Amino acid sequence: MKKSFSTLLFTLVVLAVQAKEIKPQDETIADTYWRNEATGDWFIGFAPKHVIYNNKVWNIATQTEKDGSYMLKLDNGTVIKVSKFNNNLRSITIGNEKPVSCTPITTTALPDYPTKDQRNGFVDNNYQIGDSAILIGWMKDMPQDGWNYGREFGVGIENIFARQEITTYAKMDSLGRFSLKIPLINSSQVFIDWNRSRLSSVMEPGKTYFLLCDFKTGQRLFMGDDVRVQNELLAYPHQFANDRIEDMEPGIMDAMLFKNHTDNMRLSRMTELQKRIDKHPNLSQRYIDYLTGYYLTGQGESMMQARFHIPSRELPQEYMDYVGQLWQQKVKPYTLYRDFSTFMRDYIDQLEENRQLDLADQTVRAVRRLEQQGIIKLTPGESKLLDDYTPLSKEMDRLLNYAKSHEESHLMIEEFEKNDTIVKAYKLFDSLGEPLKREQASINIHSNLTMIDSVGCDHHLRDIYLACYLWRFIDFTRSPLPSFLMESAEQEIQLPLALSIVKTLNDKYEALQNKDLAGAASLRPSTDVENMSDGETILRKIIEPYKGRIIYLDIWGTWCGPCKAALKESHKLKEALMDYDIIYLYLANHSPEESWKNTIKEYNLTGENCIHYNLPESQQEAVEHYLNVNAYPTYKLIDRQGNIYAFDWLHANHPGHLKEAIAKLSK
Repeated sequence: MKKSFSTLLFTLVVLAVQAKEIKPQDETIADTYWRNEATGDWFIGFAPKHVIYNNKVWNIATQTEKDGSYMLKLDNGTVIKVSKFNNNLRSITIGNEKPVSCTPITTTALPDYPTKDQRNGFVDNNYQIGDSAILIGWMKDMPQDGWNYGREFGVGIENIFARQEITTYAKMDSLGRFSLKIPLINSSQVFIDWNRSRLSSVMEPGKTYFLLCDFKTGQRLFMGDDVRVQNELLAYPHQFANDRIEDMEPGIMDAMLFKNHTDNMRLSRMTELQKRIDKHPNLSQRYIDYLTGYYLTGQGESMMQARFHIPSRELPQEYMDYVGQLWQQKVKPYTLYRDFSTFMRDYIDQLEENRQLDLADQTVRAVRRLEQQGIIKLTPGESKLLDDYTPLSKEMDRLLNYAKSHEESHLMIEEFEKNDTIVKAYKLFDSLGEPLKREQASINIHSNLTMIDSVGCDHHLRDIYLACYLWRFIDFTRSPLPSFLMESAEQEIQLPLALSIVKTLNDKYEALQNKDLAGAASLRPSTDVENMSDGETILRKIIEPYKGRIIYLDIWGTWCGPCKAALKESHKLKEALMDYDIIYLYLANHSPEESWKNTIKEYNLTGENCIHYNLPESQQEAVEHYLNVNAYPTYKLIDRQGNIYAFDWLHANHPGHLKEAIAKLSK
């Protein structure tokens, strides 16, 4: 993702502040932070009008100073006594508690702990419904550049079922303080207010954390329930481990070379980690284990993401065997690293694709099973048709893997579907209706479960993957599961949280499906352009009623994740452009009627200025060919005279640029 200039500038300002060395203050305790000399934990912090203690920011009611020692009374009546600074120590007493010997924290992160922590592993709650962690914090003395990102403080966590980052927000007060309850499936990697802090850490369910980001001193510290690893990650952050084959030199990097490259990168990161351990021997074992697993998971994710950039997605067996070794070292709990959900999906999907190469076409197998079960009876001619269809279908799949462009794929499919054998086979499949759909789904689930079991998944991971598979199915179709699939889910998935995730999403789309479509007039019938085949002619006919107005054209599909993500946020763009007379025109690509309508309902994409078409496939392809569409989503602006302008699909991240473009077109 590209960073704006202000983002880069703000980041540089923060880094410049962090480079300072903070010196202990003999004459004042304001803006100083103190650690427990015995445990090494951050114990207390002082601001001019506040005290940070016991995971909370307290107001100072009164403060007196005498000969370098202090007495503070908090607004809750607690008295804090701070002794004179002597031999780099202060004795600090909170109320009736025992005095604590404290040293000043003079570095931007907490110094090394005084003793080694040999514990292993992180909290594993067995994936419980309703678990959470608490994050309290203070973005202290934040400059205006930081406030420009808004008053919401957010923590993002990967949803292992949806492979999406879910962000939980809390409002900051005028001083930058916040309190946030973060839903956790299990111990998880978290991304903390990324635009402002650039912090990646780990949180465990049932624990409370306090985070300080002091923009005046540059210090970032964790206080709270067992926060040693969090402080060590602040002091010694991990390197990001997402290597990408597409970033390598074109035409040079094949699969095995990329495997060697990721090996070398992980070795380099582990070498750097070992140097750090040698230099800082008290680094906790949990910190060492966390980074070791992080780099291993990152390599697995990188190697499997490479499959999308290897011709025909054919990865050498040696390559897959090596990924299998990384897979066998996977770390529990499975939520601990963001990249694991992608690694899991890509690895098992690739194994399934490889296995399918040696099997008959899935649809044909489903028909044959229906015949064997006596549910249908094929004539000799229909049986021969299936025999003839299978090699043609396999060859088509092989050729599509080598297609160089979206347009080339469409042309190949068009030719394939003109074949008489293919036409007759499709008619046969359609005639079998619901029994065939049921059998195909059953084969798919059985095949996936067989594959999961073959790669050493425990019952938790088996349930997580199956729930992930069904979640993707619902999300892709934007429709509830057929009843028989939901029944299979209830039989197969034993983990309550995993089943709950599937049922919740399924219930959502069942409700949407039964909901009346408000603003149905926004959905235009394809009869508007009946009997037209030329792409330009079709588009000109569609926009004819809106001549003299600016048209924002969105070409999308219900199957397209980035398209739906953009539609979900489109209300923000419309709010930013509300002063302009704009028609929002949506053309759906290859989108089933039910899924199309459900998506429109879900994101409330109707209204007087919203127009939707779900054209027959041949007409949609003709329009896309005319507009030179080769990616989804694709956006165009059409001015009042009908001239067409392309613009960046990430334009929503920079609405100011779009407003400038529309302002020019409005003149």
